[in-house]
Amino acid sequence: MEEIGSNQFLFVAVLVFLMMIIIPIVQKRTGRDLSQILFGIKSRKSRDKEEAVKVTGEPRVRNGTKNELTIFVASLLRFTSKNGMRLVAPGTVSHSGKTARLTALVVAPGGIVGVYCLGFGGTIAPGDGKAPAGKTAPWRQHINGEDKTFDNPVKACEEQKELIKTAMEQAGIVAPLRVVTVFTNAQATLQSTPAFVYSPKSFLKYLKEEPTLKSGSLDINETAQTLARLAGIKKEEPKKKH
Repeated sequence: MEEIGSNQFLFVAVLVFLMMIIIPIVQKRTGRDLSQILFGIKSRKSRDKEEAVKVTGEPRVRNGTKNELTIFVASLLRFTSKNGMRLVAPGTVSHSGKTARLTALVVAPGGIVGVYCLGFGGTIAPGDGKAPAGKTAPWRQHINGEDKTFDNPVKACEEQKELIKTAMEQAGIVAPLRVVTVFTNAQATLQSTPAFVYSPKSFLKYLKEEPTLKSGSLDINETAQTLARLAGIKKEEPKKKH
């Protein structure tokens, strides 16, 4: 039997030492155990999730991406420019140290609509459980055989509406304001959702058909410029010709 030389022994010792350092770091970052890292074996939890999807026959879906959000904002920009409205994006209006988490603000002759976007996929429904005093029940998401919860978007819209309304009043903007939720993920199915909760398609339909947005005397250009300043959007200066 061939004896292990000193150089080979040193190499093996260094390799083992590095594995002792690296593997715990990889485990911590990925949440996978040694067998998963070395051999690609799936955890029991991962297998259970896949089995649950197979048993229920549900198609595997995912949460949204930035690309879907970009596509939605682009469609909003096209719609508003063709229908006598203006778009302010992002709608991150700041006031008293707080900032609204809105994707955009639509400025129409009859008022302003704030757009709060979420990218959850799967089946989305309002919460039906009891909530602590002063709070609202979280909403439910069913995705890939799992049931999850997330903060009530209607409550979030109400809070952001108050912030933006106060900022508008101090800036001299007098106009009706509503803030709505739009689930931008094409793989989201909305169930029993209240008014002012939309998919991208239904929201554009709302903007097109809502009569109160069309009738009004709001100066959309001036209002959009003021909202852009409140949102920290700086207008690009035209480049000087030399």
